[in-house]
Amino acid sequence: MKKIGILEVVVILSILITSISLAYKFYSNNGNDYEFDGNQMYKCAWVCEKILNKNFPLNATVIGKWTLSKKPFNEEVVIYDAKGGTLYAIYNGTPITIGGELAYQEDIAAKKIILHPIGKSIIFYELDPIEGKSFRDIANEIENTTKNFSGLNIVDVIVEGSMGVDSKTYTPAGRQRIINNLDVDIKKGLELYFVEYGIIINGKIHLNTLKNLDKCMGASNISTSKLTVYVVVNNSIDEIPTKIKEKYAIVTLG
Repeated sequence: MKKIGILEVVVILSILITSISLAYKFYSNNGNDYEFDGNQMYKCAWVCEKILNKNFPLNATVIGKWTLSKKPFNEEVVIYDAKGGTLYAIYNGTPITIGGELAYQEDIAAKKIILHPIGKSIIFYELDPIEGKSFRDIANEIENTTKNFSGLNIVDVIVEGSMGVDSKTYTPAGRQRIINNLDVDIKKGLELYFVEYGIIINGKIHLNTLKNLDKCMGASNISTSKLTVYVVVNNSIDEIPTKIKEKYAIVTLG
């Protein structure tokens, strides 16, 4: 059996200490914000991945500078992905990349990053396929199911699944207009498939976005797959009634 060297022990201890300290931050009652310096990008990205993988929306305050112009940057962004030591975000409707203080390949070199997860808990459940004549019809059916949580502080509702939309065969310009309207959602992973006489939508979409889709694409009939609904609430697990906890699956930041 191979003996573990001193260097390997140090590395393992470093990983354990980092994991324990981050876990403590998740379970502590000091609020939902997590702050990192620009030299902690791998830790920051790791925490981002954990939050996003649980389907919590994630905003961040980024303090640093643009790598090309060197102009200061102190803005709020929406984080949609994190890999290695790089964060992928939306700023003013445009995708940007964020690296550490010495970054030169990313758009932003960050001196400090403060993560702001949205909500404290997520209640999720499945819905059988829904049919409607408009996106508003589909959204209303989904929204009606969230009335079971009317006593909670709902901050967001996210829907995951597929929708087949009977509409028309879109011209190249028509397709591009729809893509432009859904650019942020596409960056977050939403997929659009243009077919003859309609469109297929696949992935996750915010309920408020779904409500407004009639403005950018007309529909005569819509049929969904089974849907997973994620209801993001600003309530801790202790604040959620027992009858809800017994009936629904719930995830928390911890």
